[in-house]
Amino acid sequence: MTHYEFTYPSVLNSECSMLRDLVGVLDEHSVTGFPKHSILVVISEAFTNALLHGNRLDPNKKIKIVIEINKSEMIADIIDEGQGGLRKIRKRPPSHQWAEGGRGIGIIGHYASSVDFAQTERGGLRVTIKFARRDKREYKKA
Repeated sequence: MTHYEFTYPSVLNSECSMLRDLVGVLDEHSVTGFPKHSILVVISEAFTNALLHGNRLDPNKKIKIVIEINKSEMIADIIDEGQGGLRKIRKRPPSHQWAEGGRGIGIIGHYASSVDFAQTERGGLRVTIKFARRDKREYKKA
């Protein structure tokens, strides 16, 4: 399994850097088409949640992304330095598909193979997202 780690400051333009880094990883592993798009949407949503809701755009706080990828799966951890994120996740009401906000976790759950939320030792939120990888020929069908 190939391992990648990226750390970003909690500022708005970090999302562009993160997406550029993520596209590089996906391209290196020949992830294309709909699976690539799905991964980009899901990781972007989790990153935005960490940026806005976890770290609250505090430039002194960081967001770390750890990616493990091989031929059968990709696992991404998005880790913020906020406080109380796990409690907020557990208490949040189900979102409505037409709601202006609050749909991100539903989007993540829809496109990922699995998603898990955990609190870090320092109180931040770790979102672990898994994606099953299929044979390259299947990517062209999507």
